[in-house]
Amino acid sequence: MLPYVCIFVPSAFYPNPGRQLILKNTISVEQVARFTGHRAAVFALAEAGQPQTFYSADGNGWVVAWNVQDPDEGRLLAQVPSNVFSMRYLAGFGLLALGSMSGALYFIDLAQNRVIDPPIQLDKAVFCLEQCGNTLFAGTGGGLLWAINLPQLSAQQVSPICNSSIRSAHLHPNLPLLALGCSNHVIYLFNTQTRQAVPQTAFHQNSVFSVRFTPNGQYLLSGSRDAFLAIWQLQTAQTPQLQLLHSIPAHLFTINSIACPPNTGWFATASRDKTIKIWHSDNYSLLKVIDQTKTGITAHKNSVNNLLWLPHNNLLLSAGDDRQIFAWQVSGIG
Repeated sequence: MLPYVCIFVPSAFYPNPGRQLILKNTISVEQVARFTGHRAAVFALAEAGQPQTFYSADGNGWVVAWNVQDPDEGRLLAQVPSNVFSMRYLAGFGLLALGSMSGALYFIDLAQNRVIDPPIQLDKAVFCLEQCGNTLFAGTGGGLLWAINLPQLSAQQVSPICNSSIRSAHLHPNLPLLALGCSNHVIYLFNTQTRQAVPQTAFHQNSVFSVRFTPNGQYLLSGSRDAFLAIWQLQTAQTPQLQLLHSIPAHLFTINSIACPPNTGWFATASRDKTIKIWHSDNYSLLKVIDQTKTGITAHKNSVNNLLWLPHNNLLLSAGDDRQIFAWQVSGIG
């Protein structure tokens, strides 16, 4: 069980700064589906181009298509010869991109259900993928950000970011900004137009495994191997900068993933400590812990590696080292 944590919220978010924040828990979480069949840890989840469907990928290189209304029937799309660490459905191209441990970037033609050969070989493991129009950005273990021209499926440009791994990336909802979380403990703001990266003040004490802009674009959430959750305000008056607002000792171990659904009033974090936690979007209080120790709850038995919000179904998906994927219905806030 986590130790008791006091969260102090500045006056911008709570009228009495310095007062311990205790909120009545009004949120409910129900597990509505469980997807099994993977034979290795599930590292990646991705939306599909149609409602009810999503994709998962694992340490055996399996890529599986699922229907949320029929969890017993997964369809194997492909198997690639390497662990799949990242995956992205490419809107407008009918492709699914896969980033592998070997550094190979694979593309699946979803109309023809085939892997396009050959893959694009990048420098090292591909930990994160983000689409920006006709460009796919891929962050690697060598600290390089590759820009892939999607119409041509070719490497367009390589931007050196740092001397360690780029572990996470997220595109701003309105601005040409890509947040990059790296293993040198630093978050970078990368301008997708000028292709320049600006390092931000380091807070985390270890690799930044997850970064996520809030749906309104005003804040950035970051999770690290140091188990801290950080909330940053994005300032864009001149050069975009991040200002640290809160830091929360949110988990016992690495925060692997963050999901921040719009218009829900909450966001979620997933950790190597086997838990998923639901937080209030406005004051960052802890609303719910989803873990195996709770009576009557079947949850992950090992590290929770990835979260995905399915907007068409209002479901939160989680995937883990236990080879399982769960679908959660979260309600009561917003």
